[in-house]
Amino acid sequence: MSYQIMIGTPTADLEHSLTARFDEITECEVVSVHHSSREISDTLTKLPNLDVVLIHEDVGPLPVLDLVRDISRNHPQLAVILIVDSVDPDVFTNAMEAGARGVLSAGATIEELEARVTTAAEWSQTLRRHLEAASLDVPVSGRRGSIITVSGGKGGTGTTTTAVHLALTAARAGRVVCLVDLDLQTGDIPGYLDLRHRRSIVDLVEAADNISAAMLAETLYVLPEGVHILLAPSEGERGEEVTERAARQILGALRSRYEIVIVDCGSTVNESNAMAVELADTAIVTVTPDLPALRGAQRLVSMWGRLQVRDKKNVTALLLRHSRKNEIQPDFARKLLGTPMLSTAVPAAYRALEEASNTGDPKRVTDEALLKASSRLVGELGLLGDGAAPPADGDDGAPPQPDQAKAAAAGRRGRRGRSDGGALFVEFGALVPLLGLAMLVVWQVILVGITGMYAGHAANEGARQAAVTPGDFGRITEEARKRVHAPWNANGTFALDIEQRDDASYVTVSIAMPVVLPSTSSPWHITGESMIVPE
Repeated sequence: MSYQIMIGTPTADLEHSLTARFDEITECEVVSVHHSSREISDTLTKLPNLDVVLIHEDVGPLPVLDLVRDISRNHPQLAVILIVDSVDPDVFTNAMEAGARGVLSAGATIEELEARVTTAAEWSQTLRRHLEAASLDVPVSGRRGSIITVSGGKGGTGTTTTAVHLALTAARAGRVVCLVDLDLQTGDIPGYLDLRHRRSIVDLVEAADNISAAMLAETLYVLPEGVHILLAPSEGERGEEVTERAARQILGALRSRYEIVIVDCGSTVNESNAMAVELADTAIVTVTPDLPALRGAQRLVSMWGRLQVRDKKNVTALLLRHSRKNEIQPDFARKLLGTPMLSTAVPAAYRALEEASNTGDPKRVTDEALLKASSRLVGELGLLGDGAAPPADGDDGAPPQPDQAKAAAAGRRGRRGRSDGGALFVEFGALVPLLGLAMLVVWQVILVGITGMYAGHAANEGARQAAVTPGDFGRITEEARKRVHAPWNANGTFALDIEQRDDASYVTVSIAMPVVLPSTSSPWHITGESMIVPE
């Protein structure tokens, strides 16, 4: 874990000295350095995850103790450490009264600096979690939050991935989100987010009747993106401790404090996640475009109906790994399941998810199709609030205004239309020569066939005439030429010869083979011959 540090020093020499020592401390990262109290105050609001501020006593123009008081009052979660040239009891007392967490000598060793800063940073992060949880005691909107469950008909249908990305996308849009892992035996949200936390939902079971904000602050893990996570127990057998009654009370407590509660129910049914599905405002079943997943979803929905957990018409299906090349398309999946289905289908992008899954960092998903599908899905589920629009790809997470969203959508449609039109024009231009060449080849084959047919007919007619009027070469040629149409019978194109062989006499007709068009200059000829039978 890395702690974020800000340094305020009056001189460049002290700045270099401190940053060089922090370079040797792997758990600390210096995110900014400033040389005046005004710069420090202005930058604090831009660094929400800052843990420790180190301020030298000579930083001005505001007196350093007044600066410490202002930071403690406006940013109570920050730990302030005062750096002095000489530590004495009066300086220590004044710093503590102003709100500092400690006093450190400017010449402190690396070990002393690491110990003091690490302790202050841990205090800062603990206090931040308490303040975030306490601020949620009363919902901002005055209404109960929404519970959305994500279940799978069988393993491997993307249930956990969907729940995680729904929570992150909704949090980036400004919603207060809690992600709950109710896949109690095989829950793997920590693997998808690379987090370690010693608390889990089991720690809330005994106090389920009276869950306070302080209990939630101790049990929940808070991501930098703002998502609060209630994990499943690391020992799967302890999942049996979460009873139906405890699940109802825990989810009720979360609903009263969060705008959105997203529950990963996994692909199995037990009393706790069945209670979550019963309480849910929206129950999602994830399916992939294959019959085993669809049949598994059918069995799950039917089981809910038999157990009177949830009626079939109140279950919503979500199709993942969609591709136009799949045999099973959304319409067929909807008819097969017999439940409503979200119009947003998440595309198949195995490679795009591989790096994020292996590193536990969802921010590594950069595939544009997946990011757009997540944004559309959050909007379709109504997780953006009244009038909110999904965050644009690559922005800082703040939702754009409705007019801006409409203008951006219109611009994208316009760009997409122009881009498609240009692509079609280029493709058509590239195909024209190929189509022309194919037509020429077909036409040449037709000409070869016609020429061969004329040569055979002319040879047969010449042989018949030679049998009737032997020796009259002119008459034979004239009769044979009549069987051939112009321009194949023109002089220079049509040639007739009578050849005497050992067995009999033959009439041979040679016609120039046209190359695209009939021509006397053709280098190829097609010949037909017929034997003369004397009469």
